[in-house]
Amino acid sequence: MNFLNSGDGYTLFEHEANKDTYVDKTLLIHEVYRYAGKINKYICITRPRRFGKSVAANMIAAFFDESTAEESGRLFANMEIGTLRENQEKEWKMTHDRSLCWPNQGKHKVIRINMIHLITEQTNSYQDFLTGLKRQMESDIREAYPALTDSWESVSEMLRKTGDRFVFVIDEWDAVFEASFMTEKDKEAYILFLKVLLKDQSYVQFAYMTGILPIAKYTSGSPLNIFHEFSAFEDAKFYSYFGLTEKEIAGLMHRKGFERPALEELSAWYDGYVREDGIHVYNPASVSKAIGEGACKNNWTGTGPMNEVRDIIQRNVHDLREDVIRMVSGEEIAIRLTGFAAEKTRISTKDEILSAMVVYGFLSYYNGKLRIPNHELMLKFQAALSSEQMGLRQTLEDSRKLLAATLERNHREVARLVEELHDEKIPFFQYNDENSLACVVTVGYLAALDRYKIIREDKAGKGYVDFLFCPISKSDPVIILELKYNRSAKKMR
Repeated sequence: MNFLNSGDGYTLFEHEANKDTYVDKTLLIHEVYRYAGKINKYICITRPRRFGKSVAANMIAAFFDESTAEESGRLFANMEIGTLRENQEKEWKMTHDRSLCWPNQGKHKVIRINMIHLITEQTNSYQDFLTGLKRQMESDIREAYPALTDSWESVSEMLRKTGDRFVFVIDEWDAVFEASFMTEKDKEAYILFLKVLLKDQSYVQFAYMTGILPIAKYTSGSPLNIFHEFSAFEDAKFYSYFGLTEKEIAGLMHRKGFERPALEELSAWYDGYVREDGIHVYNPASVSKAIGEGACKNNWTGTGPMNEVRDIIQRNVHDLREDVIRMVSGEEIAIRLTGFAAEKTRISTKDEILSAMVVYGFLSYYNGKLRIPNHELMLKFQAALSSEQMGLRQTLEDSRKLLAATLERNHREVARLVEELHDEKIPFFQYNDENSLACVVTVGYLAALDRYKIIREDKAGKGYVDFLFCPISKSDPVIILELKYNRSAKKMR
């Protein structure tokens, strides 16, 4: 079986739980299952990719799947969720409260579907996708219930005829929206399919769904308004179960004896997302890989058409160029974002694109301000600025001259090129403002990205420097830039 009681959830979660870099988040099971059997038994968690959504989905499937009850019981008994077992089993004897998770451990038929796995090279249309999904669900049901020999019009009808209740775990529910073959009508049909499968169905014990895009539920008539959605935009109820805090990382490194990379280096590379309670979170995928390999590097990899910074900026370069330059220079952009729903896949306006960048994890949004979260993502934005589509091709040529003049210590030529760059190439920035000058410098030294790791506002002994150019090759010198308005270099000594 592929979906129904497949045991895959347990296998995949056990693999993660046995890693040296795993951080226990099993109390999420207790939190989400309190909705089971109630009117609001539909939960959707929307978070950026690489924040542990699939691990959590596999964990929930593993906990309730009756096909791996014995194995998962032993696994979870030694984790944080295990501390609730004794009290919950006592409470169950007195109340028979259906929302208690431990009395239901290994007691459910689980239908676990990762939608992204249904999109293959042979999937050329939405109909191919839907046909494959229905065929596999029907096959699983017939195998588990051989007495169901009649022909049925729908999967929903087959599930009703079983007379059983199921836990649905649907991971990456919105993955198909990124497929090039999807049309607006296809998206509507897909959402309608999920509605018919889940809404007001007696066979649904509990439905747990994950994705990146917020659900299209912003009007009362939306087909999926049955889901209680917890998104990165509007609700932090479950945020502590996705991503890693600095305290959790420090505890992990201490318990497992990891010494490299240092916590300060991890912070510089991967910190930058902020929860609603003000606590900083790191994406666990990059942190775990860095700790496991003992070195920080760019671990952000794209898996879809909306997963590259450059691709999404190109949807409206004209309106985004200035904001991107400012953020690469280290500025925060004050803006009020309202988010976008699942039907907004064809985004084009500045607000829609910036909202999408937050949803996909490219930007951090906190207290009404946008910023590039960390050095890992900064590298992606710097590369995007260097792309031909940004309209800075001639500026790149001038940038090479500016870098050469800097390395030759030709201060007159450096001054001339910086002034020319501002006046002719990017005149929309003020000149008598330190932040604006930082933007000019950012564009002016784009050519340096091939030879330097450029860090803004890095610690430099006493105080800070505005720009620190760390050479990739030992043959290149370190460059330190300090920006001052109406003050000479001599007065700074």
